[in-house]
Amino acid sequence: MSAAEETAEALVDVWVEEVRRLVPEVRAVREKYDRDSRAMDRNDSWPPLTEHDMFTNWRRLWAAQHHLVWAAHQLERWVARLARGRRMKVPKPDPVLADLRNALEHLDEADLDEFTATASSNPARTKSLRKLPGGQLLIGTSGNPRRLFDLIDSAEIEQRAWAVTTSTDRLEQEAEDYAHELMARGEWPPWDPTDDEEEG
Repeated sequence: MSAAEETAEALVDVWVEEVRRLVPEVRAVREKYDRDSRAMDRNDSWPPLTEHDMFTNWRRLWAAQHHLVWAAHQLERWVARLARGRRMKVPKPDPVLADLRNALEHLDEADLDEFTATASSNPARTKSLRKLPGGQLLIGTSGNPRRLFDLIDSAEIEQRAWAVTTSTDRLEQEAEDYAHELMARGEWPPWDPTDDEEEG
């Protein structure tokens, strides 16, 4: 394996692990947002929830989704780089992910209101935002808790991350296979299990 391939593989591992870690985190933050929102609507929380509490929840959700989009995009890029280095077929990229990531990066150039970021009238700016459905990005929360920024299904992102075999996954599988092989030959466990029974 070349140094370039080794580095690309290591970076694939970094982003697979990050996506696998972030998806449940984003879900938990969204569940808290939705739970608190329902409690506030019913006025049945103690202590009572305030608009400040909900704004704090929204900020956490926005940042968590942004981090997940960034990590998913990095994973997609490094999987492609590794495939090219190994002269293998490059997986088809997500049709929205790169544009969403780029739109988030350049969101400060968009026209903003309370609920949406819209592509500006300047054609040199907000190119990626212009490519998103409707040329805009939802600033608030969508009705579907699984969809990031109402554009990408977090379950699909998670599924893609679990479909990638990392170095750790491969090593764990090799160790498990080796243990099964030793058991089949009667060489595992390496101690006599009857010793434990005699001590007890």
